Amino acid sequence: MDTISRTLIIPEKSDPERDAVAAAWESCGGTVLRLGRFWDPPAVDRRSIRVYGNGSFCLVLEQKLDLALISPADDLLTKLGFAFLGRRVATTTTASMSGPFPAFVKSLIPKQIRSRLYLNGADLAVECEGLEPDTGLLVSEPIDIVAEARSFIVDANVLDCALYEGSADLAAARAFAVTVARESCVPKAVVLDVALLRDGRWVVIEFNAAWGAGLNGCDPMLVLPAIDAATTTAEASDPGRAG
Repeated sequence: MDTISRTLIIPEKSDPERDAVAAAWESCGGTVLRLGRFWDPPAVDRRSIRVYGNGSFCLVLEQKLDLALISPADDLLTKLGFAFLGRRVATTTTASMSGPFPAFVKSLIPKQIRSRLYLNGADLAVECEGLEPDTGLLVSEPIDIVAEARSFIVDANVLDCALYEGSADLAAARAFAVTVARESCVPKAVVLDVALLRDGRWVVIEFNAAWGAGLNGCDPMLVLPAIDAATTTAEASDPGRAG
């Protein structure tokens, strides 16, 4: 990224990865604002604001500053074919989930349940206790993963790719990520996690928002365009609101 004239808002608390992003941002000419009381942000020109941090931090600022953060759809995995996923993935609800087990299950709205492998229906029922019957779940067949890699993507371009678990051919991981990035359902700015299976196939694990994803070994300087593009104003995302 050449030069930046915008302000990046990040949490006040120090974090190695966020600090690295902040340093890269400032080295490109941008300004970094560290906020503690993020629920009461100062007056800013929101057209020049970008955010990077944990979910609650960024989502509160989105509301307070009338921003529009680019996030992958909760069911985005289901828009990809088996060739990309290497497994069956479907959405269901807590009331409708009936197996088969074992299954990897996560809530469509993050952190309503622990994202993990559930061995049987009773195991999942205990985890979902107290949730509404129509709570959305994303259910995946188990896969045998030997390595994982993260990519930051903007405008269908892979900015950087890094292995963060296991050992594998990084060039192969990047080549697969490039293919996924070109799919029409992939957002303008997003973070993609892919995995190498024991049988040698690369598959998509999940998508994350570029405004909140950790670097996981990616170069902070290279991924700035994705972080920059992940924040827009409400008017930019919905031109009908302008004026």
